[in-house]
Amino acid sequence: MEWRAAWNGTPAMDLAEEEALLSDVAANARPFLLAYGWDRPVLVLGYGQEPSEVNLAVCRERGVSVLRRCSGGAGVLHQGDLALSLVLPGDHPWAGSIAGLYEEFVAALQGGLHTLGVKTTRSQAHGHGGRPRSAICFEDHRAETLLLGGKKVLGCSQARRRGAVLIHGALLLGVDAELQSEVYGVSRERIEALLGTVPREAYTTREALAKHLAQCLAGALGVRVRPFQCAAQPAAGLPQELASRLHDPKWVIIGSEK
Repeated sequence: MEWRAAWNGTPAMDLAEEEALLSDVAANARPFLLAYGWDRPVLVLGYGQEPSEVNLAVCRERGVSVLRRCSGGAGVLHQGDLALSLVLPGDHPWAGSIAGLYEEFVAALQGGLHTLGVKTTRSQAHGHGGRPRSAICFEDHRAETLLLGGKKVLGCSQARRRGAVLIHGALLLGVDAELQSEVYGVSRERIEALLGTVPREAYTTREALAKHLAQCLAGALGVRVRPFQCAAQPAAGLPQELASRLHDPKWVIIGSEK
């Protein structure tokens, strides 16, 4: 399995590269893992989520970029967190079903965190319990959820294309409860009750944590992990459809210079 990490790049480019991997993996039939994260706040909406579900005025005032990802689910406000996107060929054993892919991916990450002394639990909930879906990814507890002390620390989503599947996991490493509450228009207490974080003492750096979890995923897949050394893919190297999204307000709702 090839893997690479991208830290503090251009959010729109990182998300476009994430989706471009679906075509690449379909063509070369090899698993690929992309790890990325941004220190500045970036709100990433699910593919079908309406921007009206969040406070865009606050996002503009507070310098929060707002983008849309290719996978489903609800919004994740990233700020210093770890995003992991695993892309597999469509005929891989893990890719047979949506539930099966979640099970294998989440179990591998849970095992990797366990070796660091982080004892997460799996949510037993399914769906939304009859209530409307929350605009906040980390408010919904589903089978693909990891909890720490009853609070959600991992949220996942998927995207499927001809010949490849993508599963994305967002692992919280820190929470700015005040900013989250303003962006989502809910109380700070509600945010603090919902969102957990991986304890800082469990890892040295985000980069080291990403490498550790990459090795755990490779072990679960039964393959060797190999770093993929390259600079971030320039816009000119993206398929035209994805390159055009860098300036499309459907995908980049509130942009940033970087």
